[in-house]
Amino acid sequence: MLKKTLAALALGQALLVAPAAFAAYPERPITLIVPAAAGGAADTLSRIVGNTLSKELGQPVVVQNKPGAAAAIGMTELARAKNDGYTLGMVFAGAMAVNPNLYKSLRYNPEKDFDPISLVAISPLIITVNTELGIKTIQDLVAYSKKNPEKITFGSAGVGSTQHLCMELFKVTADANMMHVPYTGTAPATMDLLSGVIPVMCDNVISISPQFKTGKIAPLAVTTAERLSAFKDVPTVAESGYPGFQASGWYGMVAPAGTDPAIVERISKIVNQMIRSESIQKELIGQGMVPKSNTPQEFRSYIKEDRQKWGEVVKRAGIEPQ
Repeated sequence: MLKKTLAALALGQALLVAPAAFAAYPERPITLIVPAAAGGAADTLSRIVGNTLSKELGQPVVVQNKPGAAAAIGMTELARAKNDGYTLGMVFAGAMAVNPNLYKSLRYNPEKDFDPISLVAISPLIITVNTELGIKTIQDLVAYSKKNPEKITFGSAGVGSTQHLCMELFKVTADANMMHVPYTGTAPATMDLLSGVIPVMCDNVISISPQFKTGKIAPLAVTTAERLSAFKDVPTVAESGYPGFQASGWYGMVAPAGTDPAIVERISKIVNQMIRSESIQKELIGQGMVPKSNTPQEFRSYIKEDRQKWGEVVKRAGIEPQ
């Protein structure tokens, strides 16, 4: 009888401690790991989110950039961090959905090592052409590629990059005949696009759009489901004759697996509220992104579907996992 009484008391104390511990969270600064270099879209979003979380939670949010090895360095550190709610991560499509299809062995498991919190933004891509080619529409591009087999080349930031896989998906969808030219990054590929060395490229809107002012390149179509407010005159690929086509990068927040669900839910609600803010929406749209949030459960499904989608593209493109 005594043992049962003591057990009941212990259980009661545990139930009291858990809510108290959550109520006290956070009691110290939170680290937000970004598996990418400073200055990029992931870093920019992290600082926007970090400022909001800091205000709402009453504790500093320290952004730590951990670039390298196709995001594997930062992702591995995030996966191995304590799941106490004091380490969070800003992740993106390449790290969570593309890498598992490109590398046979990763030091982190995108599906098992993280608890999704919320999507933060969609990063639209835009198919762009050098104006000297005289191509005005997506239909013109496809027709030209079929009449001139393998004469159309497209550049990207490298094999397996979002830019590369977007065009591989487009090739399959439109039955276009184009050859891939991988570069060591976006910058050199853009330079060759401007000079006409490569006539076509698919890139993030935020990266390529400033170059439209030169008149040397022009947008053909955006890869999102809907037109972008900043480029209302540019049709989507789907509108251009290929219904259902959609290929975009994205950014979102996760926590190490096993983090208290109450903490995950709390952070998710703050992020969702932030994304609905008119000022934040205006800022993200100004950065060339589409504000987008969801629940932890919805984000988990979103990541899984995106991983499967890019896996099919990798297979169709004949890319051998390293």
